[in-house]
Amino acid sequence: MHSNLRMALVPAEGGAVLFEYHGSEHLAAGLETVAEVRAAKSRVWPAPGDRTGGVGEQALRRWAHEIVSVLRNIGNDLRVAIDRHVDHFSALALGAAGVTVLPGQMLMRGAQTIKTLEEIACMSVSIAVAETALFRMRDMLEPGRSEIELWAMIERTNVEMGGEYMDTRLLSSGARTNPWYQEASDRLVRPGDLVAVDTDMVGPFGYDADISRTFHCGPGRPSAEQRRLYRLAWDQLHHNLDLVRPGTGFAELSERAFALPEEFLARQFRMVWHGIGLCGQWPNIVGRGFHEPDGEADVLQPGMTLCCESYVASEHGIEGVKLEQQFLVTEQGYQLLTTFPFEDDLLGHEI
Repeated sequence: MHSNLRMALVPAEGGAVLFEYHGSEHLAAGLETVAEVRAAKSRVWPAPGDRTGGVGEQALRRWAHEIVSVLRNIGNDLRVAIDRHVDHFSALALGAAGVTVLPGQMLMRGAQTIKTLEEIACMSVSIAVAETALFRMRDMLEPGRSEIELWAMIERTNVEMGGEYMDTRLLSSGARTNPWYQEASDRLVRPGDLVAVDTDMVGPFGYDADISRTFHCGPGRPSAEQRRLYRLAWDQLHHNLDLVRPGTGFAELSERAFALPEEFLARQFRMVWHGIGLCGQWPNIVGRGFHEPDGEADVLQPGMTLCCESYVASEHGIEGVKLEQQFLVTEQGYQLLTTFPFEDDLLGHEI
């Protein structure tokens, strides 16, 4: 789905018309949701198997005229809502061919917001794979391992268990855990380091498993500062999870979100809750102090799946702690979909 050559036209009624990479048309055989498969035409350069030739504007016109012919065949009034994978010039070509182009993101948002039982089952399989990967990575964590080596175990597990791809490579150690969003490098983990990871794993059936954990590399016990960071991140995570109730507005969630001490504000995450499905999805709900007066007035609904993120680090400190849980909004509150435990040596034994 990363290729902009491959796309589907989904009518309001009936099966989809799939424009497939030449030679891959057979991959849709037996799918009851697909009515027709066509070899895709490139909009920029000649596509494999496309013998009509032409590049640039000529290729765009050919492509747009084919879309028009498909729309007329299914009785559409030449209106198309674009979700993604169509660039500005392709949209202009559709307009020049008589197609009214509309934004499709809101339509897709509405369709994807409430998950079916089948979707929850698919997502749970991906989460099981991600948690297996975290267990294997945690088991091999020792001084001298590189960040890339640790990350490779996560990616390998996903591939071995039928997963699709990794959306990021967010694994860092020691001082590279602060600030966040530093991807895996060739740095070797040292004794006493914190190692933080965010799976961002698109597993089997295409559903995302987005789990974050932070580990301590022995030998020895974590320092008092490492335990302080971890406890604060754990408190932040569970405070914000406990706010989740159906009918709660996004503005209220932001207003009541966990308030970090001042020393951690410069590194705090703006986004605290975010939707999850085939990948990261709507909504993105910000933390305390970030909600705009004209921000979204939507509310949590049963059937939504989201992630709750926590990150604690000081701009004057060395390390940071990243934690994240994936959950389903229920009629009573929420149900955790992730089961991977937290670290006793970092948290303490009172939980």
